[in-house]
Amino acid sequence: MNENEATLRHLLDLCRRSERTGSWQYSGFLTPAEQDELLRSPEAARYSFVLTGGHEAAERKILAAGDEREAGQPLPPISVVAVTPKSMKYAEELSHRDYLGAIMNLGIDRSLTGDILVKGKRAWFFCLSSAAEMLASSLTQVRKTAVNAEVCGTDIPEVQPEYAPLRLNVISERLDAITAAFTGLSRGQAEKLFGAEKVFVNGRVITDKSTRLKEGDILSVRGFGKAVYDGIEYETKKSRLWVSLRKYV
Repeated sequence: MNENEATLRHLLDLCRRSERTGSWQYSGFLTPAEQDELLRSPEAARYSFVLTGGHEAAERKILAAGDEREAGQPLPPISVVAVTPKSMKYAEELSHRDYLGAIMNLGIDRSLTGDILVKGKRAWFFCLSSAAEMLASSLTQVRKTAVNAEVCGTDIPEVQPEYAPLRLNVISERLDAITAAFTGLSRGQAEKLFGAEKVFVNGRVITDKSTRLKEGDILSVRGFGKAVYDGIEYETKKSRLWVSLRKYV
């Protein structure tokens, strides 16, 4: 049994427990691949659940298993820890990798933490509420920068998604064509991403390169970013398409 299969078994156990007890059950944060394993499971389709990460564009999400018609729908147990340099003047330019490394060095299990959003010299960590105070009190330094960390609410204007408009010229709305244009790779190079399970649409791994995108779909290519597909702008005289996307920045 591989790691994803073990995770799926645990998630299905939570769904069964929720159905049996009539109460909400929650997992730790799941990777996109683990979420996809759940969504593709025939057994999972029998249960009521949602996947949520605490913000609109979340990649890492928790399973919330339950039926709101029977048990109501409480707020998911997700909190945010805001991290700010003690001195903005002397703070380093820190990356997502720097912040992730800092919490890994604390020995905090990755399943307790969700997305890390970085903007300028500040960052926000989404995490399970049960781990929020521990994370806030333990995180005092990122690389050489001394930081303050405090638990705050999840409704944070600074972390709302920002987009950059993107126009692509493609032969069709097939996913392989759009993926090649989106990544700047050749069609052949882009096809290898499908075999490596690095292409996601709406959080699900897509291996069928002939899949066609629909307006509102969220395309994510690991290592190249994520964008909302807004559809065809117009068709050229040579039957090529100009399509528009909004890339997350």
